[in-house]
Amino acid sequence: MQTIEKGLNIFQHLRTGCILVVANLFFLGFCLWGAYAGYISWQLQQTGQITSGKVVQMEESSSPDGGPVYSPVIEFEVNGQTYTFEGDTASSPPEYKVGQEVRVRYDPSNPNTAQIDKFTERWLMPICLIPSMVIAALLTNFFVIRAWRRGEHVE
Repeated sequence: MQTIEKGLNIFQHLRTGCILVVANLFFLGFCLWGAYAGYISWQLQQTGQITSGKVVQMEESSSPDGGPVYSPVIEFEVNGQTYTFEGDTASSPPEYKVGQEVRVRYDPSNPNTAQIDKFTERWLMPICLIPSMVIAALLTNFFVIRAWRRGEHVE
């Protein structure tokens, strides 16, 4: 009987460890996504060119609470060629109107890499995502490791 209990205890520890590894990989993935977005924004800040663009449509999607949110689709021209991209932030009500002029910051070597030249459009996602994922990882690790050391089961 003691062997069965020992085996179950080992199984619980392995399960807890697997949960912790998966959770940390999840947090790391989102941190890397935020870091990549921050890197793109930084690169555009350093080497990007600014031009004028126009909101050509509002892309509708659903928010986590079920209501619609809208992201602007921007069109701009570089060297006679037209480029289009979707803004990085969605809002309800829409922050932009179709036909509205916006400043666009783009990579001159690859104009497909572009963002609306506004602080919230360029930096909001990395500024919010990275710290929140680091805090979530720290809290998750703290509570799971504490429960593991106390011999409690993590559900």
